[in-house]
Amino acid sequence: MKRTWRNILYSAWDFAWIYSGIAISTLLSRLSLAIQGCAPGEGFRTSGRCSFKARREGSLHIGKGVSLLADWRSNRAGLTNPVLLETLGNGVIVFGDNSGGSAVVISSRKSVSVGERVCLGANVRIFDHDFHAIDPTHRQLDRNQQEEHVRSEAISIGNDAFVGANAIILKGVVIGDRSIVAAGSVVFRGNYPSDCIISGNPATISRSKNPSK
Repeated sequence: MKRTWRNILYSAWDFAWIYSGIAISTLLSRLSLAIQGCAPGEGFRTSGRCSFKARREGSLHIGKGVSLLADWRSNRAGLTNPVLLETLGNGVIVFGDNSGGSAVVISSRKSVSVGERVCLGANVRIFDHDFHAIDPTHRQLDRNQQEEHVRSEAISIGNDAFVGANAIILKGVVIGDRSIVAAGSVVFRGNYPSDCIISGNPATISRSKNPSK
């Protein structure tokens, strides 16, 4: 169907909201990160509500050209929450250059490494720890004692990988370069090679992207 002047006018109004929202959100995000000693690289931008919590200075390392979006206008894939990045204990979160995500939630007690040019789809969750002790007797301890029994294993996502909407990546996962995690998958404890498609709950390698493999 042909676009009318009303459609064009609305699009212009919509773009004005998007870019003004990006400017304000990015300013607030940069301020929050700078105060915590975690200044991001050049070209960093955010939209909507973004929350950053660094336990230690430098524990959130965000490279150049990283985009973190949480405004429904900037991504109409059904975002359900703000961008939330937090480090606990000795945790570290690293975003490589030109990577990004929408309404992503990442919590690290050890290490979460996101490579370069990685795309994290809407509402992706990445947790390198269990949040609570698994043994019920340990959960009866006070918070500080319980934390000693919380299991954590590093997570690594290779360059040019794509993680689909609503996927969950749990502790001990290594995803190779250029691999794809299908939407809604739950990935835990495993070393997944480059150039493969990972899907399901629990996730498995459904096929290789390279027909010769």
